[in-house]
Amino acid sequence: MLDYLFEAHFSDGTMIQQTPEDVSVVDPTRSRFYDVAQRLDDVVAFGFFNDQHTYAVDLRDGHFEVDGAPFFSYPKDFAPSEETKFRLIYFRHHTHQITQGSDVEDHTVE
Repeated sequence: MLDYLFEAHFSDGTMIQQTPEDVSVVDPTRSRFYDVAQRLDDVVAFGFFNDQHTYAVDLRDGHFEVDGAPFFSYPKDFAPSEETKFRLIYFRHHTHQITQGSDVEDHTVE
């Protein structure tokens, strides 16, 4: 089970939301992020959410938001220009613990 689900917003106004099943609509053998990866250059905002918290980044100006509170992580003397391109980097750690009989004992996603 996933503690947080993601949501990706694109420059054309469309959005992809991860579901608890985490299955791609493009290729059902892959995760929902596969659908996002097909349009990675068009992502303008990306965030994780659950019932209690939201963590997001806006790739248009590089600001982050935690539970709706915005902040910038770059130095004050840095001024993004029209040529500045913020890019999404997404990583998750998916672990399976398997016993000798090939039964999955534990499955975690971070």
